[in-house]
Amino acid sequence: MTAVPAAPTHWVVRMNHRNRSASWLIFVAVLSLHFLEHGYGPWTWGLMLLQFLVYPHAVYLRARHARDPLAAEIQNMLLDSFFFGLWAAALGFPLWIVYTLVICGCINMTAFRALKGVLQALACAAAGAVLVVAVDGWRFSPDTSLRVSALSMLCLSVYLVLFARDAHTRTVTLSTTRARLRQSEAALQGQLQAVQSLQAQLTEQAHRDPLTGLYNRRYLNAAMQREIDGCAREGATLALLLFDLDHFKQINDRFGHAAGDEVLCQIAALLQQSMRPSDICCRYGGEEFLLLLPGMALQTAVERAQALRQQVAQRRWLAEGQPVDVTLSVGVACAHDATIAPAALIALADRALYQAKAEGRNRVCVAGATPAAEAEGVSTTPMVPAA
Repeated sequence: MTAVPAAPTHWVVRMNHRNRSASWLIFVAVLSLHFLEHGYGPWTWGLMLLQFLVYPHAVYLRARHARDPLAAEIQNMLLDSFFFGLWAAALGFPLWIVYTLVICGCINMTAFRALKGVLQALACAAAGAVLVVAVDGWRFSPDTSLRVSALSMLCLSVYLVLFARDAHTRTVTLSTTRARLRQSEAALQGQLQAVQSLQAQLTEQAHRDPLTGLYNRRYLNAAMQREIDGCAREGATLALLLFDLDHFKQINDRFGHAAGDEVLCQIAALLQQSMRPSDICCRYGGEEFLLLLPGMALQTAVERAQALRQQVAQRRWLAEGQPVDVTLSVGVACAHDATIAPAALIALADRALYQAKAEGRNRVCVAGATPAAEAEGVSTTPMVPAA
Protein backbone atom coordinates (compact mmCIF):
# COMPACT_ATOMS: atom_id res chain seq x y z
CA MET A 1 0.00 0.00 0.00
CA THR A 2 1.47 3.35 -1.05
CA ALA A 3 1.78 5.89 1.73
CA VAL A 4 0.05 9.23 1.12
CA PRO A 5 2.50 12.12 1.63
CA ALA A 6 1.59 14.52 4.40
CA ALA A 7 0.21 17.89 3.39
CA PRO A 8 2.69 20.78 3.81
CA THR A 9 2.28 22.87 6.95
CA HIS A 10 0.62 26.24 6.38
CA TRP A 11 3.23 29.00 6.16
CA VAL A 12 1.45 31.10 8.84
CA VAL A 13 1.62 28.19 11.28
CA ARG A 14 5.34 27.71 10.56
CA MET A 15 6.07 31.44 10.85
CA ASN A 16 4.29 31.88 14.18
CA HIS A 17 5.90 28.77 15.61
CA ARG A 18 9.34 30.08 14.72
CA ASN A 19 8.58 33.56 16.09
CA ARG A 20 7.04 32.22 19.31
CA SER A 21 9.93 29.86 19.95
CA ALA A 22 12.59 32.57 19.46
CA SER A 23 10.99 35.61 21.09
CA TRP A 24 9.34 33.74 23.98
CA LEU A 25 12.65 32.12 24.86
CA ILE A 26 14.05 35.61 25.39
CA PHE A 27 10.94 36.53 27.34
CA VAL A 28 11.66 33.64 29.71
CA ALA A 29 14.84 35.51 30.62
CA VAL A 30 12.77 38.69 31.20
CA LEU A 31 10.34 36.93 33.54
CA SER A 32 13.09 34.95 35.26
CA LEU A 33 14.91 38.15 36.15
CA HIS A 34 11.64 39.73 37.29
CA PHE A 35 10.80 36.66 39.41
CA LEU A 36 14.22 36.66 41.02
CA GLU A 37 13.88 40.31 41.90
CA HIS A 38 10.45 39.79 43.50
CA GLY A 39 10.96 36.33 45.01
CA TYR A 40 8.22 34.38 43.22
CA GLY A 41 7.72 30.76 44.28
CA PRO A 42 8.24 27.48 42.35
CA TRP A 43 4.63 27.32 41.14
CA THR A 44 5.04 30.57 39.28
CA TRP A 45 8.30 29.36 37.77
CA GLY A 46 6.67 26.09 36.66
CA LEU A 47 3.71 27.88 35.05
CA MET A 48 6.09 30.24 33.27
CA LEU A 49 8.11 27.37 31.79
CA LEU A 50 4.92 25.61 30.64
CA GLN A 51 3.55 28.82 29.12
CA PHE A 52 6.63 30.10 27.31
CA LEU A 53 8.61 26.92 26.55
CA VAL A 54 6.07 24.10 26.16
CA TYR A 55 2.97 25.99 25.02
CA PRO A 56 4.44 27.26 21.67
CA HIS A 57 5.04 23.69 20.50
CA ALA A 58 1.65 22.45 21.73
CA VAL A 59 -0.33 25.09 19.82
CA TYR A 60 1.88 24.53 16.76
CA LEU A 61 0.95 20.85 16.69
CA ARG A 62 -2.70 21.75 17.22
CA ALA A 63 -2.76 24.14 14.23
CA ARG A 64 -0.63 21.88 12.04
CA HIS A 65 -3.06 18.96 12.35
CA ALA A 66 -6.25 21.04 12.31
CA ARG A 67 -8.73 20.73 9.44
CA ASP A 68 -8.33 24.48 8.82
CA PRO A 69 -4.75 25.33 9.92
CA LEU A 70 -5.08 29.09 9.34
CA ALA A 71 -8.28 29.37 11.38
CA ALA A 72 -6.70 27.26 14.14
CA GLU A 73 -3.60 29.50 14.17
CA ILE A 74 -5.73 32.64 14.50
CA GLN A 75 -7.44 30.99 17.47
CA ASN A 76 -3.97 30.30 18.88
CA MET A 77 -3.06 33.99 18.57
CA LEU A 78 -6.23 35.00 20.42
CA LEU A 79 -5.38 32.42 23.07
CA ASP A 80 -1.90 34.00 23.32
CA SER A 81 -3.51 37.37 24.10
CA PHE A 82 -5.77 35.77 26.70
CA PHE A 83 -2.79 34.23 28.51
CA PHE A 84 -0.90 37.54 28.24
CA GLY A 85 -3.80 39.14 30.11
CA LEU A 86 -3.61 36.46 32.76
CA TRP A 87 0.11 37.06 33.28
CA ALA A 88 -0.28 40.83 33.27
CA ALA A 89 -2.84 40.78 36.08
CA ALA A 90 -1.09 38.01 38.01
CA LEU A 91 2.17 40.00 38.06
CA GLY A 92 0.45 43.26 39.04
CA PHE A 93 0.68 44.91 35.58
CA PRO A 94 4.44 45.61 35.39
CA LEU A 95 4.58 48.29 32.68
CA TRP A 96 7.25 47.03 30.28
CA ILE A 97 6.29 43.37 30.64
CA VAL A 98 2.60 44.11 30.01
CA TYR A 99 3.39 46.40 27.08
CA THR A 100 5.63 43.80 25.43
CA LEU A 101 3.06 41.03 25.79
CA VAL A 102 0.04 43.05 24.70
CA ILE A 103 1.66 44.81 21.75
CA CYS A 104 2.99 41.51 20.36
CA GLY A 105 -0.50 40.01 20.53
CA CYS A 106 -1.95 43.08 18.78
CA ILE A 107 0.71 43.00 16.04
CA ASN A 108 -0.04 39.35 15.33
CA MET A 109 -3.76 39.90 14.95
CA THR A 110 -3.37 43.13 12.98
CA ALA A 111 -1.42 41.27 10.31
CA PHE A 112 -4.41 39.02 9.62
CA ARG A 113 -7.51 40.96 10.65
CA ALA A 114 -6.46 44.64 10.55
CA LEU A 115 -8.17 46.90 13.12
CA LYS A 116 -10.66 44.17 13.95
CA GLY A 117 -7.74 41.96 14.99
CA VAL A 118 -6.38 44.66 17.34
CA LEU A 119 -9.73 44.92 19.09
CA GLN A 120 -10.01 41.13 19.37
CA ALA A 121 -6.48 40.86 20.83
CA LEU A 122 -7.18 43.60 23.38
CA ALA A 123 -10.51 42.01 24.29
CA CYS A 124 -8.89 38.62 24.89
CA ALA A 125 -6.12 40.20 27.00
CA ALA A 126 -8.72 42.13 29.01
CA ALA A 127 -10.74 38.95 29.54
CA GLY A 128 -7.66 37.17 30.95
CA ALA A 129 -6.84 40.11 33.24
CA VAL A 130 -10.43 40.36 34.49
CA LEU A 131 -10.47 36.66 35.28
CA VAL A 132 -7.34 36.90 37.44
CA VAL A 133 -8.60 40.05 39.20
CA ALA A 134 -11.93 38.35 39.90
CA VAL A 135 -10.22 35.29 41.42
CA ASP A 136 -7.14 36.78 43.08
CA GLY A 137 -8.02 40.43 43.53
CA TRP A 138 -6.53 43.62 42.15
CA ARG A 139 -2.79 44.27 42.40
CA PHE A 140 -0.96 47.08 40.66
CA SER A 141 2.88 47.15 40.59
CA PRO A 142 3.85 48.94 37.34
CA ASP A 143 7.54 49.48 38.13
CA THR A 144 10.21 47.22 36.65
CA SER A 145 13.94 47.34 37.11
CA LEU A 146 16.22 48.72 34.45
CA ARG A 147 17.48 45.25 33.61
CA VAL A 148 13.94 43.89 33.20
CA SER A 149 12.95 46.92 31.12
CA ALA A 150 16.02 46.51 28.91
CA LEU A 151 15.37 42.79 28.40
CA SER A 152 11.72 43.56 27.59
CA MET A 153 12.87 46.02 24.95
CA LEU A 154 15.26 43.41 23.57
CA CYS A 155 12.53 40.79 23.44
CA LEU A 156 10.14 43.19 21.68
CA SER A 157 12.88 44.23 19.25
CA VAL A 158 13.71 40.63 18.38
CA TYR A 159 10.06 39.87 17.80
CA LEU A 160 9.58 42.92 15.55
CA VAL A 161 12.70 42.09 13.57
CA LEU A 162 11.53 38.51 13.09
CA PHE A 163 8.08 39.73 12.08
CA ALA A 164 9.55 42.27 9.65
CA ARG A 165 11.88 39.68 8.17
CA ASP A 166 8.96 37.34 7.55
CA ALA A 167 6.99 40.20 5.97
CA HIS A 168 9.97 41.00 3.72
CA THR A 169 10.36 37.35 2.74
CA ARG A 170 6.69 37.08 1.87
CA THR A 171 6.85 40.32 -0.12
CA VAL A 172 9.87 39.16 -2.11
CA THR A 173 8.28 35.76 -2.70
CA LEU A 174 5.04 37.39 -3.80
CA SER A 175 6.88 39.78 -6.11
CA THR A 176 8.87 36.91 -7.62
CA THR A 177 5.72 34.84 -8.05
CA ARG A 178 3.93 37.73 -9.74
CA ALA A 179 6.89 38.26 -12.07
CA ARG A 180 6.85 34.57 -12.98
CA LEU A 181 3.10 34.71 -13.50
CA ARG A 182 3.51 37.72 -15.79
CA GLN A 183 6.19 35.87 -17.74
CA SER A 184 4.00 32.78 -17.90
CA GLU A 185 1.03 34.87 -18.98
CA ALA A 186 3.12 36.56 -21.68
CA ALA A 187 4.35 33.15 -22.84
CA LEU A 188 0.80 31.80 -22.85
CA GLN A 189 -0.41 34.85 -24.77
CA GLY A 190 2.35 34.28 -27.29
CA GLN A 191 1.42 30.62 -27.57
CA LEU A 192 -2.26 31.53 -27.87
CA GLN A 193 -1.51 34.01 -30.64
CA ALA A 194 0.61 31.40 -32.39
CA VAL A 195 -2.20 28.85 -32.06
CA GLN A 196 -4.78 31.35 -33.31
CA SER A 197 -2.51 32.28 -36.21
CA LEU A 198 -2.01 28.60 -37.00
CA GLN A 199 -5.75 28.00 -36.76
CA ALA A 200 -6.36 30.90 -39.12
CA GLN A 201 -3.76 29.51 -41.51
CA LEU A 202 -5.26 26.03 -41.32
CA THR A 203 -8.75 27.44 -41.84
CA GLU A 204 -7.51 29.46 -44.81
CA GLN A 205 -5.76 26.41 -46.23
CA ALA A 206 -8.89 24.33 -45.72
CA HIS A 207 -10.87 26.94 -47.68
CA ARG A 208 -8.37 27.38 -50.51
CA ASP A 209 -7.73 25.34 -53.62
CA PRO A 210 -4.07 24.25 -53.39
CA LEU A 211 -3.42 24.70 -57.12
CA THR A 212 -4.99 28.07 -57.96
CA GLY A 213 -5.21 29.68 -54.51
CA LEU A 214 -8.90 30.43 -55.09
CA TYR A 215 -11.59 29.49 -52.58
CA ASN A 216 -12.85 25.92 -52.83
CA ARG A 217 -16.34 24.42 -52.68
CA ARG A 218 -16.11 23.97 -48.93
CA TYR A 219 -15.84 27.73 -48.50
CA LEU A 220 -18.51 28.31 -51.15
CA ASN A 221 -21.00 26.15 -49.26
CA ALA A 222 -20.57 28.35 -46.18
CA ALA A 223 -20.46 31.66 -48.05
CA MET A 224 -23.37 31.42 -50.49
CA GLN A 225 -26.24 31.46 -48.00
CA ARG A 226 -24.55 34.31 -46.13
CA GLU A 227 -24.24 36.33 -49.34
CA ILE A 228 -27.83 35.58 -50.40
CA ASP A 229 -29.15 36.68 -46.99
CA GLY A 230 -26.95 39.80 -47.00
CA CYS A 231 -28.15 40.92 -50.42
CA ALA A 232 -31.77 40.22 -49.44
CA ARG A 233 -31.42 42.41 -46.33
CA GLU A 234 -30.03 45.25 -48.43
CA GLY A 235 -32.59 44.82 -51.21
CA ALA A 236 -29.80 44.01 -53.68
CA THR A 237 -29.27 41.19 -56.11
CA LEU A 238 -26.62 38.48 -56.11
CA ALA A 239 -25.20 37.46 -59.46
CA LEU A 240 -23.48 34.13 -60.03
CA LEU A 241 -21.15 33.35 -62.93
CA LEU A 242 -20.20 29.74 -63.64
CA PHE A 243 -17.20 29.37 -66.01
CA ASP A 244 -15.99 26.26 -67.80
CA LEU A 245 -12.88 25.96 -69.96
CA ASP A 246 -13.83 24.62 -73.38
CA HIS A 247 -12.16 21.40 -74.53
CA PHE A 248 -9.85 21.43 -71.51
CA LYS A 249 -9.32 17.68 -71.75
CA GLN A 250 -7.65 18.22 -75.13
CA ILE A 251 -5.13 20.56 -73.51
CA ASN A 252 -4.25 17.90 -70.93
CA ASP A 253 -4.06 15.18 -73.57
CA ARG A 254 -1.95 17.23 -75.97
CA PHE A 255 0.37 19.11 -73.65
CA GLY A 256 0.18 17.14 -70.40
CA HIS A 257 -1.39 17.79 -67.01
CA ALA A 258 1.35 20.20 -65.97
CA ALA A 259 0.42 22.41 -68.92
CA GLY A 260 -3.23 22.12 -68.01
CA ASP A 261 -2.47 23.15 -64.41
CA GLU A 262 -0.53 26.14 -65.72
CA VAL A 263 -3.55 27.24 -67.78
CA LEU A 264 -5.85 26.86 -64.78
CA CYS A 265 -3.56 29.03 -62.65
CA GLN A 266 -3.47 31.70 -65.37
CA ILE A 267 -7.25 31.71 -65.66
CA ALA A 268 -7.52 32.00 -61.86
CA ALA A 269 -5.12 34.97 -61.89
CA LEU A 270 -7.18 36.66 -64.59
CA LEU A 271 -10.39 36.19 -62.60
CA GLN A 272 -8.77 37.56 -59.44
CA GLN A 273 -7.58 40.67 -61.29
CA SER A 274 -11.15 41.45 -62.33
CA MET A 275 -12.66 41.00 -58.86
CA ARG A 276 -14.05 43.66 -56.55
CA PRO A 277 -13.23 43.40 -52.83
CA SER A 278 -16.72 42.03 -52.17
CA ASP A 279 -16.58 39.38 -54.92
CA ILE A 280 -15.88 35.73 -54.18
CA CYS A 281 -14.11 33.54 -56.72
CA CYS A 282 -13.96 29.76 -56.29
CA ARG A 283 -12.58 26.84 -58.17
CA TYR A 284 -15.82 24.90 -58.48
CA GLY A 285 -14.54 21.77 -60.19
CA GLY A 286 -11.66 20.49 -62.31
CA GLU A 287 -11.86 23.23 -64.97
CA GLU A 288 -14.89 25.07 -63.61
CA PHE A 289 -14.78 28.39 -61.77
CA LEU A 290 -17.57 30.19 -59.94
CA LEU A 291 -17.77 33.92 -59.33
CA LEU A 292 -20.19 35.41 -56.75
CA LEU A 293 -20.99 39.09 -57.35
CA PRO A 294 -22.93 40.62 -54.41
CA GLY A 295 -25.07 43.66 -55.27
CA MET A 296 -24.60 43.27 -59.04
CA ALA A 297 -27.63 43.41 -61.35
CA LEU A 298 -28.11 40.77 -64.01
CA GLN A 299 -27.29 43.05 -66.95
CA THR A 300 -24.03 44.16 -65.33
CA ALA A 301 -23.16 40.56 -64.51
CA VAL A 302 -23.73 39.57 -68.15
CA GLU A 303 -21.46 42.39 -69.31
CA ARG A 304 -18.84 41.24 -66.82
CA ALA A 305 -19.08 37.67 -68.10
CA GLN A 306 -18.81 38.80 -71.73
CA ALA A 307 -15.74 40.93 -70.94
CA LEU A 308 -14.01 38.01 -69.22
CA ARG A 309 -14.91 35.63 -72.02
CA GLN A 310 -13.52 38.02 -74.62
CA GLN A 311 -10.30 38.56 -72.64
CA VAL A 312 -9.70 34.83 -72.52
CA ALA A 313 -10.54 34.29 -76.19
CA GLN A 314 -8.32 37.15 -77.41
CA ARG A 315 -5.36 36.46 -75.16
CA ARG A 316 -2.33 34.52 -76.40
CA TRP A 317 -1.98 31.55 -74.05
CA LEU A 318 1.11 29.47 -73.51
CA ALA A 319 1.33 26.07 -71.90
CA GLU A 320 4.80 24.65 -71.27
CA GLY A 321 6.02 27.32 -73.73
CA GLN A 322 3.61 26.14 -76.45
CA PRO A 323 0.75 28.32 -77.78
CA VAL A 324 -2.69 26.98 -76.92
CA ASP A 325 -6.23 28.13 -77.64
CA VAL A 326 -8.35 28.73 -74.54
CA THR A 327 -11.99 29.81 -74.48
CA LEU A 328 -14.69 30.01 -71.82
CA SER A 329 -18.34 29.11 -71.67
CA VAL A 330 -20.26 31.01 -69.02
CA GLY A 331 -23.60 30.50 -67.33
CA VAL A 332 -25.13 33.46 -65.49
CA ALA A 333 -27.87 33.41 -62.84
CA CYS A 334 -29.17 36.01 -60.42
CA ALA A 335 -30.88 35.84 -56.98
CA HIS A 336 -33.31 38.67 -56.22
CA ASP A 337 -34.32 37.61 -52.69
CA ALA A 338 -33.55 35.09 -49.96
CA THR A 339 -36.14 32.53 -51.05
CA ILE A 340 -33.82 30.75 -53.49
CA ALA A 341 -31.53 28.11 -52.06
CA PRO A 342 -27.80 28.20 -52.87
CA ALA A 343 -28.00 24.84 -54.65
CA ALA A 344 -30.93 26.07 -56.76
CA LEU A 345 -29.04 29.22 -57.78
CA ILE A 346 -26.01 27.15 -58.81
CA ALA A 347 -28.31 24.78 -60.71
CA LEU A 348 -29.71 27.71 -62.70
CA ALA A 349 -26.22 28.88 -63.64
CA ASP A 350 -25.25 25.31 -64.48
CA ARG A 351 -28.23 24.99 -66.83
CA ALA A 352 -27.22 28.21 -68.53
CA LEU A 353 -23.63 26.92 -68.79
CA TYR A 354 -24.89 23.67 -70.31
CA GLN A 355 -26.83 25.68 -72.87
CA ALA A 356 -23.68 27.65 -73.73
CA LYS A 357 -21.86 24.36 -74.30
CA ALA A 358 -24.71 23.02 -76.38
CA GLU A 359 -24.78 26.12 -78.59
CA GLY A 360 -21.15 25.81 -79.57
CA ARG A 361 -19.14 27.03 -76.54
CA ASN A 362 -17.20 30.30 -76.15
CA ARG A 363 -20.35 32.16 -75.24
CA VAL A 364 -22.46 33.46 -72.33
CA CYS A 365 -25.91 32.14 -71.54
CA VAL A 366 -28.25 33.59 -68.91
CA ALA A 367 -30.75 31.77 -66.72
CA GLY A 368 -33.95 33.74 -67.37
CA ALA A 369 -35.07 35.74 -70.37
CA THR A 370 -34.48 39.45 -69.84
CA PRO A 371 -34.79 42.29 -72.38
CA ALA A 372 -31.29 43.47 -71.45
CA ALA A 373 -29.79 40.08 -72.17
CA GLU A 374 -31.64 39.67 -75.46
CA ALA A 375 -30.55 43.16 -76.52
CA GLU A 376 -26.93 42.06 -76.05
CA GLY A 377 -27.50 38.96 -78.15
CA VAL A 378 -26.95 36.71 -75.15
CA SER A 379 -28.70 33.36 -75.08
CA THR A 380 -31.12 32.69 -72.23
CA THR A 381 -32.55 29.66 -70.55
CA PRO A 382 -35.81 29.54 -68.50
CA MET A 383 -35.38 30.77 -64.91
CA VAL A 384 -36.71 27.61 -63.28
CA PRO A 385 -34.96 26.19 -60.20
CA ALA A 386 -33.78 22.60 -60.36
CA ALA A 387 -36.00 20.07 -58.68
